Amino acid sequence: MKTREPSVFFSGAVVLTCALSLLLNGCGTDNEVMISGDFSEAYSNGRFVVWTPKQRDDTESQGASMMMAASTSSSSAPSIEDSIDIVAEAPINADGEFTLTTEVVQPHRVYFYVLDATTAEGMKLAPTKGQQFILEPGELTITMDQNRQFTVAGGHFNDEVINSWKQSDEYVAAQQARRRLRTTPEGETEEQYRTRIDELSALSNELLELEVAGLSSVATNHKEPQVRKLALQVSWLVGDWYWEALVALADDMPEDEWVKAKSIEAKERIEKELAQSRIAIGTEIVDFTAEYLNGESVTLNELQQEKSLVLLEFWASWCGPCRLEIPHMKKAYERFKDKGFEIVSFTIDNSKEDWESASEEEDLPWPNLGMGQEADAAKKYSVTGVPANYLFDASTGTIIELDLRGHKLDEVLEDKLL
Repeated sequence: MKTREPSVFFSGAVVLTCALSLLLNGCGTDNEVMISGDFSEAYSNGRFVVWTPKQRDDTESQGASMMMAASTSSSSAPSIEDSIDIVAEAPINADGEFTLTTEVVQPHRVYFYVLDATTAEGMKLAPTKGQQFILEPGELTITMDQNRQFTVAGGHFNDEVINSWKQSDEYVAAQQARRRLRTTPEGETEEQYRTRIDELSALSNELLELEVAGLSSVATNHKEPQVRKLALQVSWLVGDWYWEALVALADDMPEDEWVKAKSIEAKERIEKELAQSRIAIGTEIVDFTAEYLNGESVTLNELQQEKSLVLLEFWASWCGPCRLEIPHMKKAYERFKDKGFEIVSFTIDNSKEDWESASEEEDLPWPNLGMGQEADAAKKYSVTGVPANYLFDASTGTIIELDLRGHKLDEVLEDKLL
């Protein structure tokens, strides 16, 4: 098995086919779908798992939270399968292939994992979050490149929601350029390295902008309400367009429970955002109260005492760019912490299990707070996407820089603290 660069995507191919009667009659009584795939470029074992998030009522969620809070370090960590509802699964054979059958009552968003996979050396491979597509009757192929970035071919809803922007010439060209820049040239100097990293960062931002532009266009302008709904459901980088599209969709799908609930939330959010002042360079930071993983409360004001510069970092376990930046942040923290530099991280994860697991994997050495996009901290800073960070002067509380990454963070700290 070839060595692959870490990424937030999986590699492989999945094919979903309906029987001929599905095409002729709009899917039969059982709506059976065959799923087959080839993951040979990345896997020669493990399980292919199609899943949706586990649905819990308020009582069950509260009970789960109490049990987690009462657990001790000696108790076994909950498994991934405790927090998901498995739609279908199949073993991956030594050739990286699998087949399974499942049903599709109606098109809906699903995720997939590869679980229990190991390298040729026997090292366990952690499942990567974020792979989502639309499970729908018909023939669907999901393919991924060596960097584990996937494309979807076939299927009306996948074509309209995803392919309409993800297979555009502009997006494909940006992906190719990013793959080229990820390769370190032989004999690269420090100056060349910094230039390449800056170009790579710009391309990553361009890809995110293209994704937002693509999904927002579909969610706002598509003639089919169901397509607009699915585009909103697969969107994870949300902004004003997201909430405005939800409000508009409620007029076309007044009986849809998901749309009704989300449109109410959207109207409330729009009203709050109109009342909030914009967080920008030169404005003062806003204090908030949050909790450590052990449940202890603390305020941002308390953490900035006796510090010179504080980097307030919003992140999430599922955010690939956030976690790729953490090793560099650790180096900067070790270098400047004795000179008055502090990092305060806040996760917008809605699952404590995910936050705790990612925190243990990353071994964060600074104050690590949470959690959720609806938490006080995230709301006060209008955080709708991550990564996002704010560097502020602890003595005055004034924001002096936004969204510092890589060597740009180093340069500011060198200028201010050395």
